[in-house]
Formats: sequence, C-alpha cells, structure tokens
Amino acid sequence: MIVEKIKDKITLTIKVEGRIDSITSQQLREDLSDVDFNSYNKVVFDFKKLDYISSAGLRELLIIKKKISNGTLEAINVNEDVKNILELTGFDNVLDIIVKQEETVDFSRFSFKKFLEYKVKVSRDKVILSDAMREYTYLDVDKYSNIVAEDLIKLGVKKGTHVAICSLNSVNWIMTFFAIQKLGAIAILVNPTLTASEILALAKIGDITHFCFGLIPQMLSDKDAFFKEILNEDNSPIKYAYDIISPIKDREISVVSENMLSLINVENDDPCVMIYTSGSTGTPKGVLLSSFNILTASKCGKELGTTEEDSSCILLPLFHIFGLAATFFASAMFDTKVVFPTTVRTNDILDILSIRKCTVMNSVPTLLIALTNNPNFSTDKVASIKTSVVGGAPISAKQMLLLQSKFPNTQFYNVYGLSEMAPVSYTRNNDSLETITSTIGKPSSFVKVKIQNPVTLEDAKNLETGEIIVQGDSLMSGYYKTPIEKQDFDTNGWFHTGDLGYMDDNGYLHYAGRKKEIIIKGGENILPVEIAAKVTEEECVSNVQVFGVPSDFWGEEIAVVITLKNGYTFNKEEMLEHLKGKLSKTKLPDYIYAFESLPFLANGKIDVVGLKKTVLEKIKEETK
Repeated sequence: MIVEKIKDKITLTIKVEGRIDSITSQQLREDLSDVDFNSYNKVVFDFKKLDYISSAGLRELLIIKKKISNGTLEAINVNEDVKNILELTGFDNVLDIIVKQEETVDFSRFSFKKFLEYKVKVSRDKVILSDAMREYTYLDVDKYSNIVAEDLIKLGVKKGTHVAICSLNSVNWIMTFFAIQKLGAIAILVNPTLTASEILALAKIGDITHFCFGLIPQMLSDKDAFFKEILNEDNSPIKYAYDIISPIKDREISVVSENMLSLINVENDDPCVMIYTSGSTGTPKGVLLSSFNILTASKCGKELGTTEEDSSCILLPLFHIFGLAATFFASAMFDTKVVFPTTVRTNDILDILSIRKCTVMNSVPTLLIALTNNPNFSTDKVASIKTSVVGGAPISAKQMLLLQSKFPNTQFYNVYGLSEMAPVSYTRNNDSLETITSTIGKPSSFVKVKIQNPVTLEDAKNLETGEIIVQGDSLMSGYYKTPIEKQDFDTNGWFHTGDLGYMDDNGYLHYAGRKKEIIIKGGENILPVEIAAKVTEEECVSNVQVFGVPSDFWGEEIAVVITLKNGYTFNKEEMLEHLKGKLSKTKLPDYIYAFESLPFLANGKIDVVGLKKTVLEKIKEETK
C-alpha cells in the first residue's frame, strides 16, 4: 500500500494505492499518526488506485471520522468493488462517497491542434514520450512543436502546405507532426527506408514542397547525392528541407509567431494527413485522412486494454496508420507513456523491455517472430508485456501459438486494418485461443463491414467467401489526385478493400487473402492463404509467401517461397510428399524455393512485387 498526503489550508487529501487490509491498515495508521485532523475542514481519501478495503481498513476510517470534530470525511474516485463494501457495511453513513467517473471526452471532435491544447490543459505535466535521452511531458511537446512551427513559418509553410516527414521514429517526429498540424498544413508521411528516387516519386504524387528529414538510412551513405536528387530544381517539387535529426534547441518563440499560431483555425474534418499505400502490388497512392478519421480509429485503445498506468514500446513506424493511430494516438488518448527504443533491432528491443518494463508492444508478425529467434531472447525479458496488438500482415495459427508460448504473460490481439481505414476489426479480451488464432476479430464499433459476392455483387451469406467492403467514421476522404475509376468506392459509399474474407455465425471476420492474389490454375480459383496455412505446418518453416506465376498451359501455376528455422535444411521432395496429404493435386506447389530471408517493406509487409520478380527470374533460368 502507498499513501500520499496533499495539504492545503482547509483540505487534506490522502491518496491510497493498492489495498487496505489487516496488515496495511496498521501502516495507514502509522503514516497518518502525525496529522492534526481537527485543523482541516475536510479530509478527502482519493481511492482512484485502491483495489480493496477490509474490515480493518473500515475501522481506520471510523477512527479518523472520530478525530474530525466539525469537518467532513469524503472518499472520491471510488470503484464499484470498494463502493459495494462501504455500502454493505453501512459506511456510506460514515463518509460521503463519490464514485470514480470515467473520462467521457470525445477526442474525435478535436483537430490535432485542439487535441494537444486539451492535453496540456488537463495533463500538462504528464510524461507522454520517452527516449534514451530524456522524458517529455505534454507541455514539452507543446513547447517544442511551437519551435518547429516557427521554423516552418520562416520557410513559407502555411495552411494547406504539403509538408513531408521522413524519418525513423523519434520524439522529434512527434514534435514535427504537431507543428505541421498547428499550422493547418498537411503532414505527408514518407517511409524513411526508401531511396532518394523512390522518395522523389512520392513527392511528385503528393505535391510535397517542404521536406522534414530525420534519420534516413540511404542519406547517411552519401548525403550530398541524396539531396542533389530530391532537391533537383528541374525535376522535384520539393523546395525546402528542414533538419529534425538534432535535438530541438530550447527557446521561446516570438510574439508574432505565437499570434500567428493562435489565429490559425483547424477543423477536425480538415484533411490533414496523407499516408501512402504500401505499393506492395503496384504504384503507391496518397490516402487523405482527417484528425476525425485517425482519432476515431484510436478509440480502439480502450477496448484493447490501454490505460494511464501502461507504457508502450513503439516499434511500428509512425508513417504507417498502424503506428500512428493504433499505437501512438491510441496511447496518447489514454495518457499512456510512449517509449522509443534506440533502434528496432531485436537486441535493442530486448534491452529496452528489460530496462523500462514496458507493458504494451504492438507489432507486425515478422518482427515478433524475429524477436523470439534472437539468441538472447528469454521469457524473463518480455515478462512485463501485458498486451500486444498484432497486425499489418496476416499471421497463421501456428505463428500465433508460437508467440503465446514465448510471451506467457501477454494478451495478444489479432487486428485487421488498412491505410484507408484502421482498424476494421480486432479480437477482444475474452476471446478464446481458437478465435484469436483463426479470425481477425469483430468489426469495430465505428465501422460497418459487409461481404460482397465479387461476381453477383450481392451480399454474401455467413461462411461464404467474398470481398470485404467497409464504411465508417475512420474511412479516408479518398486518394489524392487519383482518377475516379481508381477510387475504390462504389456509388453507395462502400469502400472496396480488395481483400477476401467471410463472416462466421458469431459475427467474426475471417481473412482469405487478396482478391488480386487469387491464383487461377486450369480454371480453378485457388486462395494462396489456404496453401500458406498448410506449408507453415511444416516444422522447418519460419515464414512463407504464396503467389501465382504465368504458365502457357495452366494459365497460372503456384509458386511458394519459404524461409527456414535455424538448424533446418530444405528437402523439396520431402516437403511435397508431406503436402500431398494436406492439399488436393491442383493446389500442390509447382515451384518451391527456400530463401535465406524475404524482402520486406518498412511497414512489415512482404515486398510481393520484388519477390515475384526474383522467382520469375529463377524459373526462367531453370527452364532455359
């Protein structure tokens, strides 16, 4: 039990944390032995963090009440369990009881600018960010984002300007994001692992004029060549570059800048963020989102168990919707501290978990599996992790079971979402192991989901596979400057995800792969996810990707690429023999390759385009 006394002239507030039982009640009496209760008009017990009070604890309250001759005794922030004990024993006549009130603020009504203003107003000294150097409160975030905003004003940024943030995760990334929002500009989130030519291509798609750069791996090898390409006057829309690598210099902004910022009006429905689709199967598109969309999506944090007492180790890239909405803002909304590891290398992650004892760690399957494969991994190092939301890419039942065995204290949630809308669905706290390993959860409360037959365009029945289509408050405005025929909405407002799935009788969604990834072999439609599930059952397999390759005879054939677990060797004939008992002849792989590693995009998804190109080259070489 922890006791804290807060005094003013007329009120004594006593914060009690934990339990007041037969043993700790003696500690409570000792901690309060020096208090002159008669000198206060009111004594308030703050039971916000009190879990239980025993008969011995009630006796201490009675004694304290006797010590107060003319004042009042009050208990505030009382949870239902403690309230029931007080009422059942008649102690509601001894002291006034005020039940704990849940926060009812609807943050989706706020722009990001107003969101930060509100947090500074009610929680200014709450630590919300932490890295290897220091911790930052909401007041710090407000101050440093003002400094960045003033710098951007000097570079010509104003309402509606397209400003890119391109950096590995950092506290400066967060400061820059809020600075852009305070100016009413559009924050365009760019993958920092891209090459200069790839960044330039995105700049042209998104009409980027200002480029805020942090740590960018390619830039480190030849900074001059990097900027020569992206700032090319003849070929690039980018006119200004702003460095966010170094710590932001502490200073007061000018009165002029302060007045300018205060006069800029930003609405929660204004498009203010652009996130690029992964481009894993084609050219990236710019997804336009508002703070209303993102803060609506971030409400999922409550159902996923996020609390003020938690600390979240942020592994997911902030340029991706999963990292921005379901990790950072889902944490900030509930005042959960966000901890930045030095890097997302598995050794650094294990180190920070051991030292900081983070309780939340959302991630993609590939990174979590890589963590368990690290020679230094142990369950002790991840023992503090209470919850982990897994998404960004499909996870097999076998992989989820592996994670649950390696993280015995962790409640895993399986989540499904899109850059255009996140999350669409997720599993819940009391779901069974089978539900978590075989479904992608129930649709979110702010999302409508239907399964549509892709041929007849009619609503599919339960257990019938079709295309997943969605509507809801977290859905994007549309793709930036994209032709109408490539805007994936129908005339009734449903967004067509391109994903296949089905709904079961309990209202849970099941993922069945990408519509474009269906392999048509000899006229039969084959789902890659079905083959992948059987391949991952092989003991030697660490990861797998399945896709179709052109065939003059069949139209398409089935290619499978796997990576092996440490200590295993690959025997193609042996694997095919095992698969014959699990898959029909038509679904057996025509090509199987074992790679040392799979190519990944920065958001954790497999680079299907690059992988397929490599496999086609191998097939061509073999069939010469």
